[in-house]
Amino acid sequence: MVVVSVKDKSEFKKILDQNSKVAVDFNASWCGSCKAMKPVFEKLADSHSDVTFLSVDIDEATDLAQEQEITSMPTFKFLDHGKVVDTVVGAKKKALESSMESFTS
Repeated sequence: MVVVSVKDKSEFKKILDQNSKVAVDFNASWCGSCKAMKPVFEKLADSHSDVTFLSVDIDEATDLAQEQEITSMPTFKFLDHGKVVDTVVGAKKKALESSMESFTS
């Protein structure tokens, strides 16, 4: 499955309204840890077709980053019917994989 880039809060809300399970990678183009985790997130997207995967550059979608209270990057959030059910902060591959398994089981 493809990771969809989200540019603003209204696009994010529209996607949440249309999809029950959503995983979001909040990142920035200048963030080294974000770049390191990008292939991990993309691999999870390839193996979980039942989840919609989003990527949000916090410098492009500042309103969304503020609303989601993003203070460190990367931050990964898992949303079920629009509600955050899990969050992983930092370049923690094992924690991200574990959270994804819990989210999809």
